[in-house]
Amino acid sequence: MAKIILNKAQVSQLVWDNRYPVKEEEKFISRCIDGRYEKNSKLKSQMSKLENNYFLPALAIPGADLGELALILACANNFGFEIDHEKVFQSLIKVIGGLKNFSYHTDSHHGGLALGCGHFGQILKDFIAYNLQKKDVNFLEKKLKFLEKQGVLPVVLQGEHNEGAVLLIKGNWAVYPRYYLATDEGKKLIEVFVYHQSLADERRKILSKRLIDDGAVILYPGCEVDYLYQVMSNEAENHFFETLNRLAKDLPIYSVVFDDEGRFDIKKR
Repeated sequence: MAKIILNKAQVSQLVWDNRYPVKEEEKFISRCIDGRYEKNSKLKSQMSKLENNYFLPALAIPGADLGELALILACANNFGFEIDHEKVFQSLIKVIGGLKNFSYHTDSHHGGLALGCGHFGQILKDFIAYNLQKKDVNFLEKKLKFLEKQGVLPVVLQGEHNEGAVLLIKGNWAVYPRYYLATDEGKKLIEVFVYHQSLADERRKILSKRLIDDGAVILYPGCEVDYLYQVMSNEAENHFFETLNRLAKDLPIYSVVFDDEGRFDIKKR
């Protein structure tokens, strides 16, 4: 099936029908930017403490929590401050509310615990491009094995990629990434990559403080939480666009800004 590249009107239709409000108690639980998550994807690891077994986190970031862990390690390499890898992992676990909330994914046609994640797959192929070292990759793979032993398993996404656009979300609403679009040939399945900028920023502000308070990072004299947050934001943008340039370089990017009532404005970047 030929992929449908989405125009602004089609994206607006998808967003209108697929928007949902962010729940305060779930806003720091994450998913990847991958467009194959279904509305009722069963997220085993995240759902362990919640009543409903069918739940899709609003916070969409590259690689979910596995990608965020890689991001912090990359910050240390790129900006030259010291970190304790294990303390970084534990700080992230605290912010997300416990080990069982750690989110990562694979898919139905890749082996391994996270090889079906395009973002993590690109890190494995070219970790230097993501400002990582071999020891960092080894640490990430070690943590995947640890998570598996603890019963924190990946979400398994189904099917091939059908993403036809990239959405950058701001506000207290989120978007389900899969949609059946009405066409002259009937309804066609479409998907979008989703990055929730507002929630990512909010969580990184809290994570920055936690990393410092836990002694997981040792910054240069005079550098504090605001510096670490800015560093993480810069590196996050680098990681996001590095993966987009590899996996979605021909797709249009749309900024979607929600107000509190769920109304939104869309602009093509």
